Amino acid sequence: MTLHLLDKIGNWNPQLFREIKGRLNTGNMAIASALSLGAQLLLFMYYSAQIPVPPANGEYTYPTYHRFCLETADSSTRKCVRDALGNFVINWREWWLEIFILLSISSVLALLVAGTYMLVSDLDKEERRGTLNFIRLSPQSAKTIFLGKILGVPILLYLATILAVPLHLYAGLAAQIALNEILCFYIAVAASCALFYSTAMLFGLTTSWLGGFQPWLASATVFVMLGISWLPLTRTAWDVLHFLSPLAMLRYPLFLVDKTDFDSLAENLDKLQWFYSPVGTNIAMGIALSLLVCGTGIYWMWQGWQRRFPNPSATVLSKRQSYLLVICCQVIFLGFALQSDPPNDGNLICLLILNLVMFLALIAALTSDRQSLYDWARYRKQIVPSSQKLWRRYPLLDLIWSDKSPAVVAIAINFLSSVIILTPWALLEKNEINGFGGVIGCLNLILIYAAITQLFLFTKTQNQEIWAVGTVGSAILLPPLILSMLLLTPEKAPILWLSLTFGGFWSSSSVAASGNTILLSILSQWSVLVLLNFKLRSQLRLAGQSASKALLKA
Repeated sequence: MTLHLLDKIGNWNPQLFREIKGRLNTGNMAIASALSLGAQLLLFMYYSAQIPVPPANGEYTYPTYHRFCLETADSSTRKCVRDALGNFVINWREWWLEIFILLSISSVLALLVAGTYMLVSDLDKEERRGTLNFIRLSPQSAKTIFLGKILGVPILLYLATILAVPLHLYAGLAAQIALNEILCFYIAVAASCALFYSTAMLFGLTTSWLGGFQPWLASATVFVMLGISWLPLTRTAWDVLHFLSPLAMLRYPLFLVDKTDFDSLAENLDKLQWFYSPVGTNIAMGIALSLLVCGTGIYWMWQGWQRRFPNPSATVLSKRQSYLLVICCQVIFLGFALQSDPPNDGNLICLLILNLVMFLALIAALTSDRQSLYDWARYRKQIVPSSQKLWRRYPLLDLIWSDKSPAVVAIAINFLSSVIILTPWALLEKNEINGFGGVIGCLNLILIYAAITQLFLFTKTQNQEIWAVGTVGSAILLPPLILSMLLLTPEKAPILWLSLTFGGFWSSSSVAASGNTILLSILSQWSVLVLLNFKLRSQLRLAGQSASKALLKA
């Protein structure tokens, strides 16, 4: 029967069959099962040891207080009282609740952090051994390989997690958590796994230049994001990060539980809204929002994999796709920013930081490599189909739509669309970042980062990606750090903060910048941007010359 099942799996997905055959042997299954069951046994024994035991008769002189003792009717303290048999009355609901929570957290950490590490490490090994190119040449589609990797590489983790489900389900029911809430948590776990695993696959495929550092960086990033999702809700756009994690669904069964150790997890849940809809008080709306956020991410990660896997030199996303991606992300961000009773500050900062991260990822996804730019500069008129003669006449259209052209214009269009979407919210909430000048400054800096990245990827130096990441990262982090070390606050040196730092670093401060200061900062940014684009244009013009023309010119 097992062989028949494997034959069916092999016919349906050969890549999954390959992963199962290499990983799901008796020894590995025994180790995974022993680790899962052993961890559950240790957790159960630890909490069994935490149950207070009454002293012998005659030795009970002082009252005993314990978090697992049932509260008395006349007091809110956990004073232990005896029953008719002389044993302490235990609050078994609280006892099982802590087991349920710890099992949930440990399972999520194991699935997301360890699963991400395994997927990225597997792709790195395939790349170094050269077997990834062999898989590309096979008749399997990108979808088959994508699903085979996601379902097959972490299969031992799936086995260990499935073995923990009975205890986890029983603990939840014993803690008087409704079955539908537990099932919503399981659905959120599956959606988050699909999102993080899809992201890990695309990350491993596009960052082979990081070498063996890839899996560590990916798993550390996931761990940090899970840590952020454990923080209290802020009722700002930052809450979108909470719904990337299944721990968001863990807040709902804890909201009505009087449990001081986990109060922070359910804090502000009843006030959480999305487009003014009370998603914090309705678990159905909460799971729907979680599926929307995760589903949007999964779709775009899949689009990137489908483009990049067959052709490693292609950009992760096309320019057409990037325009729709930005609209989707901004709508989701805007939904979390729209609260009927928003906090006094912080919402704008969160939006700016989220947009900075999104645009940095967009720059990485749209920037073409040296060979693609070289081909576009030299053979642009031949690449453009004859039916699209308008593109030949107006190169700007080529910069907007062509995937091999420089990404600066497409980044600018995406930023402008973001401004259009977020402007009604800014007017409604009466937020300002030094008016329109602050928005122009943020746009200029993003375009400068895009131009720097494009210039580095167009050079002939080795490790172009590392140089680009290091330079852009330094341009973002070093200016506010240096200005802070020199005690040059935004009030003392507004022109430096407006010119060199992104809006999220100073928008919370009351920067009393005059119109002349804002104008000078914008002009300085434009000067840098013009110089960078002139340099890029000269390199493209030089690349567009034929070899014979360049030789005669020399």
